[in-house]
Amino acid sequence: MKRQFYPFTLILLLFTVSWGQSFFSPLIGDLPIMADARSTAVGLSSWGDGGSASALLTNSALLGLGDQRLSLITGFNAFSINEKRSFPVQDSYGDFLADNTYVLNQNWFPDFQLGANFRLVPRLRLAMLINHTNRTDFQYEEEVRGSLYGEYNRDPLVGYNRLSNRYSTYNTSFGLALNPVKSLWLGLGMNLSTTDNAEQTYAIQVIKKSNYQSSDHTISYDAKPKFATVVTGNIGLTLDINKHFSISTAYHFPYETIQKGGLLYLMHDSTETLPVMEIDSNYTISKVTRQMPGELRLGFCIKPVNIIPTQLFFEIIYQHWKDASVNYQMAIVSAIAHIPTNIYKDKIPYRNVTKIHLGIEHVFFAGIPFRLGFYHDPNPIDADLDRNWFTVGTGYQLGNFNLEISGAFTTSEYEYHDLFPVTAEERVEFDTVRESVLVGIITLRYNL
Repeated sequence: MKRQFYPFTLILLLFTVSWGQSFFSPLIGDLPIMADARSTAVGLSSWGDGGSASALLTNSALLGLGDQRLSLITGFNAFSINEKRSFPVQDSYGDFLADNTYVLNQNWFPDFQLGANFRLVPRLRLAMLINHTNRTDFQYEEEVRGSLYGEYNRDPLVGYNRLSNRYSTYNTSFGLALNPVKSLWLGLGMNLSTTDNAEQTYAIQVIKKSNYQSSDHTISYDAKPKFATVVTGNIGLTLDINKHFSISTAYHFPYETIQKGGLLYLMHDSTETLPVMEIDSNYTISKVTRQMPGELRLGFCIKPVNIIPTQLFFEIIYQHWKDASVNYQMAIVSAIAHIPTNIYKDKIPYRNVTKIHLGIEHVFFAGIPFRLGFYHDPNPIDADLDRNWFTVGTGYQLGNFNLEISGAFTTSEYEYHDLFPVTAEERVEFDTVRESVLVGIITLRYNL
């Protein structure tokens, strides 16, 4: 396995490693925001946020779909992420024998949300939402085994390879929806994102020297990057064409993120299909400014004539990722002459993406809803990273309380280099990476 190395003058060590899909989270957030069980159940469509404070994250105009004087929500959700890395084992004739799974990581990250929306006057709704998200978290640990009897018989534990990308983000959202004329709602929302407890780690732990280690001695680097508060906003509207058909649209404005310090950086490499991750072990990069793209939503809600009350939801989202950019600032300006130009000049060739949400909701005679959904989630980096989500959910109402529960599931598979390559192994160039994500969310609502 070929190992890349860039000789920085002011950076003592800089490894170039390939980064799996979940590692793209710090830049693009590859897991969707989930702040309401109903929205999750109907294919993660914003229509499910109707009348809920969670609409502040998608389309604030949807606040107008609720007629309660006061609505309080509290919720809890958890992401379970499994990652499996393998490579094919071949016999002496070059024929395929089996997939050798050498890494299996299982992580789960809990989140919560609290929200309230108010009807002060008949034509005005106000709302506020606080939610916590770990969507940018990822932890990777690989056991390294020595070989006693041949190439693939790894038995003795000789060390560990570790990568960690931890973030804790609190979002505070507030906004309003106004009903200027009958059947039309206009919305405005603003979100403040504050990140703390951020930590990045790159480590090679050597228990016993072996040709199967990426290093002959223990290496450990860590950083605690600081992030400026990010301000984002959205405007939207909903319009009832008639009692059976409604449309909605919303626009999320482009925004900027600023990071000071750090260890792991996603870079473009023209020889690779996917970006690579640079390990800045001497902390030469002092500041990173990222320009993030805007987002346009367009949705349709159909209420057919049916004995069982039914709603069909459709929504498309367009994100102009070609507008995204990254600017690096060096701690020592003179160091730039010794740094490969792809670090700060080459732009990751993002592609614009169109996301599709489909959902259906039946409310049976007992008042218990049954919801199903589908979400096509293309990745702006490469089509091999696209995901398709399948969602399901239900709920139960008791007096003024409404308990809703839902789940979402997706899998993905792509090929990429070993994260910690070693020269002693002879194997195919790419690993097969299989990821699965399972999400559960519970929302308790009190309506008055």
